[in-house]
Amino acid sequence: MKLGLSLSAPSGHVRFDIRRARRRIVQLLVVLAGLNALGYVLLTRPAVVEYRRLQEATRPDFDALREREESVARLEAFSDGLRLAESEMVRLNQEVLSTRKARMVEVQAELDALCRAFHIDLDSVNYSHELLLNEGLDRLEMVVPLQGGYSNLRQFLQAVESSDKFLLVERVALARGQQGGRLLDLNIALVTYFTAPQELIDAETGARGGRRRRA
Repeated sequence: MKLGLSLSAPSGHVRFDIRRARRRIVQLLVVLAGLNALGYVLLTRPAVVEYRRLQEATRPDFDALREREESVARLEAFSDGLRLAESEMVRLNQEVLSTRKARMVEVQAELDALCRAFHIDLDSVNYSHELLLNEGLDRLEMVVPLQGGYSNLRQFLQAVESSDKFLLVERVALARGQQGGRLLDLNIALVTYFTAPQELIDAETGARGGRRRRA
């Protein structure tokens, strides 16, 4: 028994020949492409042009807005820096410097320890102080006499730098000592600062104002 395949269209149906319909399909696609292009020209393109026009028109506003945002960011960073500086200044005044009344005993104890370590007569230390009105500080200077070689001086300076009592070496005066110049006579000015009480500042301000009026 043989099996066969018939390509003939069933009775009552129209046979579709793609080769014959290809030209019509191409024509239809061309028409659709033309309609699409026409729709772009008539509808889409004006909207695109208007969008670009608005974009160009509003560009200065966007640039100004961006500059304003950058300016605000800089001001905020500056403000944060100021708040941090104020916080650090408060901590410096209250915790590190404090007042002469609150911290002088610690400073004297530190100075006494330095003098004992380097065989310095504590009574030979000269003290002077100055009130810095503009800064609100009370400056204390202690001139410490030290005799010895450069090694002794270096060790003394290292001891002062390692102190946690906020002692600063402001100046060192050198003069040749005895024993053929092998030893040095040194006057080392140590300085520390205290927070000046407001009543002391007011009293000094009033005293200076009275002296100017008398003059």
